[in-house]
Amino acid sequence: MVSEIKFASPDLPQPDTLFMKLALAPYDGLLELDLKHRLIRTVRLTEGKYTVAAKKGTFEEVFRGSTEFLVYPDDRETYLRFFDSDTLLQRLHEAETPDFLHTRYRYRLLNGAWHWVEVYLLGAAQTGEPEHIVYSFLFDADEQAGDTEDGAPGESILRSELTGLLWERPFFARAREILREHAEGWCVISIDLEHFKLFNEWYGREQGDQLLAQVGARLTRAEAESGGLACYFGQDDFALLYPYDERRVELLYEQIHGLIVQFGTSVGFLPAFGVCLTDNSSTIEQIYDRASMATVRAKSSYHSRVRVFDPLMYEKADWDYHILSDFQKAMKDHELSFYLQPQCQIATERVVGAESLVRWKKADGKMVSPGVFIPVLEEYGFVTDLDKFVWEEVCKWQRMWIDSGHTPLPISVNVSQIDIFTIDVPAFLEEMLKKYDLPVEVIKVEITESAYVDNGAVADAVKRLREKGFLVLMDDFGSGYSSLNMLRNLNVDVIKLDAQFLRMGGDDRKGIQIVESIVNMAKTMGVPIIVEGVETQQETEFLSGLGCRYVQGYYFYRPMPQEEFQALIADPEHIDTSGFLFEAKDQFHTREFLDQNVFSDAMLNNILGPIAFFSQHGEELDVVRFNRQLLDEVDSPVFQDYTKSIQRLVVQEDLPRLYELLDHALIDPLGGASAVIRFQRLSGRISQFRVQFFFLEEDDNGRRFYGSARDVTQLTCLNEQMSLLTQFTPDSVVLLRNLGGELCFQVAAHGLEQRLGLDRAAFERELCSGAFRERLDPGEREQLLQLIVNSGMRMDAFSPPFRVTAADGTELSMRVRFDSVHDRASGVEYIMLLRLSTSS
Repeated sequence: MVSEIKFASPDLPQPDTLFMKLALAPYDGLLELDLKHRLIRTVRLTEGKYTVAAKKGTFEEVFRGSTEFLVYPDDRETYLRFFDSDTLLQRLHEAETPDFLHTRYRYRLLNGAWHWVEVYLLGAAQTGEPEHIVYSFLFDADEQAGDTEDGAPGESILRSELTGLLWERPFFARAREILREHAEGWCVISIDLEHFKLFNEWYGREQGDQLLAQVGARLTRAEAESGGLACYFGQDDFALLYPYDERRVELLYEQIHGLIVQFGTSVGFLPAFGVCLTDNSSTIEQIYDRASMATVRAKSSYHSRVRVFDPLMYEKADWDYHILSDFQKAMKDHELSFYLQPQCQIATERVVGAESLVRWKKADGKMVSPGVFIPVLEEYGFVTDLDKFVWEEVCKWQRMWIDSGHTPLPISVNVSQIDIFTIDVPAFLEEMLKKYDLPVEVIKVEITESAYVDNGAVADAVKRLREKGFLVLMDDFGSGYSSLNMLRNLNVDVIKLDAQFLRMGGDDRKGIQIVESIVNMAKTMGVPIIVEGVETQQETEFLSGLGCRYVQGYYFYRPMPQEEFQALIADPEHIDTSGFLFEAKDQFHTREFLDQNVFSDAMLNNILGPIAFFSQHGEELDVVRFNRQLLDEVDSPVFQDYTKSIQRLVVQEDLPRLYELLDHALIDPLGGASAVIRFQRLSGRISQFRVQFFFLEEDDNGRRFYGSARDVTQLTCLNEQMSLLTQFTPDSVVLLRNLGGELCFQVAAHGLEQRLGLDRAAFERELCSGAFRERLDPGEREQLLQLIVNSGMRMDAFSPPFRVTAADGTELSMRVRFDSVHDRASGVEYIMLLRLSTSS
């Protein structure tokens, strides 16, 4: 393990000093010797490896116990002479390398074995600390390669044992030397293996380490071929200083991608390359930061995984951080509120409810568009804070309206997939109802259609919401995932359809057919529909003719401030309190789908989605016929050439699941069977499809099935990622900003809630007020504070452990890690991520 250390001194040594070489190396122990007060404190010690006499105490207490029991008898004289506090300062000053001493002796491990250890002492000239403070680094010499002739740490401690590549600090130091000769014509490539934690979960940590080692070997080869320099930052992050050639960079990407593909799949694990060209005016650190920024952009696309830095990326990052900073201020200054857009009954034009829509009005009266700030909040994980604010404001408004003697109408609040993964939405909304003493009928819940696809967490949340009495609406129905099978399995009360389908440019008829299909699907299932975005009388009349009862849009009302909405619904003649009703005029028979006088081919295909008929004989599975929707879903112009023996395209490990699926469909012809199956596209890329089969008939020529397929690759990866996040993040994630000299904390996730005995709100209050400082060990408070203050550089590894007292008095051992960015426009440094991880 590599541990990075930042000390309190403002005179931090340069990365090429002995101190920094040791600080970034995989040392086993670090002691702080206070010669003035004759005290010793253990800053870090590899757990489960060494026996210690005492972790802190006086020189006599620590060294006496170590000498008697832990140091090999033949080495005790060397040990005592080396640590003699009376002569230590003088020996440091007189050393051949100023303030640097080195020795070896044998030390007893926890398992009783004796190991040679290397010990390095560094004084003020090496560390920048006060003269009476000395640091002692301990290395297991049996695990390290030899030293250099002058006794300084060898090359091996500067490199990752797993990948063979330099660690961050020596990489930057040596890269500076290379750039003195090659200021232009080179580039830095930031490499990220996306979703690597998920890779370890699927294939095991041993395979994950194997992949990292192979990537390291390939980058080592790139070093040798080009005279460049490679680096391993830890986890799944690499970098390469490389002569810039677009074709060679693309080739390197394909080679590293190939290392991943050999494990059987590349879905969700694509590498991402960010490239930044070198120049005369930028430091290697600045160039790397820009390359990292380009990597973030590369990860946002499945089609363009190599991105070259563009200065506009800076502008985007700056803009995002300004939005986040302004948003935090807006929450405190009450600049956020919600507007209401009425939902109307077409025939009577009466208001039956409304949707709440967030609005941001700054102190100067300027409005910030939701299209500007909501995507930023979603990207950085703050959208749930916004949603919770709106939900409570709506409940507060409903309580006020009822108390004023008026009849309430149900108001919709929007719930995102992120909300459901972040908090317990049903419990939170139920708590709001209790807090404001509201009946459940006055709050409706809208969830977008895409959130439902293959998502057990969302389905469970919807089920619980309905059990608690909430009316649940599926928003944006028809946006890309709808099918008859999906609608049949929906657990919602109302469908919201966007009227955009009525405005599809020159292909009006196609849009009309889509709307007709969805409306008829809803009629078949007996589910009410609200069409939103209705703007004209013509659209309203068309929808009324289809049998739609409810609409929302500019034709009736725009979103309006609460005061205007109150004036509108204060008149009983303007409202309808009967709710969303579905009236079935007569029974609908499925066989009517086959009547061309009722449904056109286009309408029928839109209802059924991507489908095909299959023939199975033995282990051979052929596609007999398929519709245009399936061809579009497969997205291959030569798909027709591969319909024979379609099982050839199935990933080998998934073949048993495919045949089990067909067998289950045979057993249950009414319900069919479905599962996610991985297929290899002709390009070699792996995609995941949700496949559903229904058995039709069997004769001497084999079995025949009806089946549907949906490409759920990106959704599956997202759901697995977010599900794994809850399993693999037992930490607390805290966002830290420096606003006008004042540190401001915001707890984004709180995995340590049970261990600390503090809920998220209490934890945030203690951090912001400074009260959390009292939970720290008095001897470690200053060190931790300085670690936070000096954390401007990127820090990928966790700090040495420090002690925290939980609410019940239990002492916990914890570590801290930072990520930071710099807002150039304001000069403010935002420490964006603080993770506290317990090791106890």
